[in-house]
Amino acid sequence: MQNTNNKLTVCSFFSGGGLLDLGFKDDFNIIWANEFNPEAAKSYQLNIGNHIVIDDINEIAKDMSTIPNADIYIGGPPCIDFSSNGANRGEKGVNGQLTWTYFDIIKAKKPKAFVMENVVGLAQKHKVTLEKLKHSFNESGYDVQVETLNSAEFGTPQQRKRVFIVGFRNDLGTSFVFPNGNTHFVTVKDAFKGLSSPQTIKARDKVLGNIPNHTATWTNPSPERIKDLHINPRPNQRVGLKRLDWDKPSYTLTAHIAKDGREFLHPDEDRRISVRESLRLMGVPDSYIIPSEIPLNQQYTLVGNGVTYQVAKALATAVNLQLTNAMKHNLKVSPLKSYKAKKVKVEQLSFDDLLFA
Repeated sequence: MQNTNNKLTVCSFFSGGGLLDLGFKDDFNIIWANEFNPEAAKSYQLNIGNHIVIDDINEIAKDMSTIPNADIYIGGPPCIDFSSNGANRGEKGVNGQLTWTYFDIIKAKKPKAFVMENVVGLAQKHKVTLEKLKHSFNESGYDVQVETLNSAEFGTPQQRKRVFIVGFRNDLGTSFVFPNGNTHFVTVKDAFKGLSSPQTIKARDKVLGNIPNHTATWTNPSPERIKDLHINPRPNQRVGLKRLDWDKPSYTLTAHIAKDGREFLHPDEDRRISVRESLRLMGVPDSYIIPSEIPLNQQYTLVGNGVTYQVAKALATAVNLQLTNAMKHNLKVSPLKSYKAKKVKVEQLSFDDLLFA
């Protein structure tokens, strides 16, 4: 696949709705992406590009020649097996094993650099796995740097800590330096500025809303249920009832908002926050629109599993600058080779198909 705009190329793995890719899109030419969930892939296709392949990464990895060579590989393997709120099976879990699938791909394809994202549990309860990963990448020819970044320190209205592993191939002769954050926090009030109350719809309505993805179903939980729990608290039934604070960044959004909105209540209104409000708390521009045909619970999951825009953008800028400088000063860096295109049918949907299905 030819790079026609002189930008460094990127392949994306475990791409979801493309929130990590959104931060890389301006600085790089993203030539290929992979996602297992077809609903998330529809949102990726609408907002990032048609280069996404919907398939099981384990199947794709059986023939590495079907994966394009690119300057950089990026991706966040599913984190549920490393999360204290999830299955917590670690690398032995079905999802945890995909971390090693990603490693195997990088080891085989040897991109100049890679970025891997995961929950902080990988660096805490599962730090043995993290150390094994670092050692394995070192043995495969990469200088690896690991850092926990808090999105709130990069201008995102959310306290969200995630572990990032960045590796530069040894022939580049340099180590990656993570970007620095700051202490100026953006609040929920800043994030929701200009948003009126959401349009009320039925739970199964497939509409974007007057403001795209800013709708409320009022069912999970209902206003009456919220008031009842506040006025008549009962053992174990008020657990998890949390309201955002106007004057602080949000606490961490998780995919669990899709199942129980009581953990993410609007600061004033008796409802869970809308998908658009969730995207605002991820720092995602309003130009990013999730197609209406995607079930509401999967829309929330897509957001909760994503990488915040400001952190993705900061990493993209740092990787681009440092990798470009390293390549300019190191003539030993090998060029890209061609790859064999895999015969995978990807359904191409038009903008209208996605919005109005």
